Amino acid sequence: VDDMYMGTLFKMLGITYVSELVSAICKDAGYQSVALQIEIFARLGIMVLCIPILMTLLEVVRGFLG
Repeated sequence: VDDMYMGTLFKMLGITYVSELVSAICKDAGYQSVALQIEIFARLGIMVLCIPILMTLLEVVRGFLG
């Protein structure tokens, strides 16, 4: 597996753990709306990180079909 993909995977994993932790802390403190916003921004950040991987996957599929 390419190092670029592993680095991206670890970044996504880090974003997930940190956002879940911070979201849980906000929910415990009674800030549900802030917790929801943190979860949404984490999902958007992960989606942005996935774009290069998805483009590579589409190129591979296009190579098989073409």
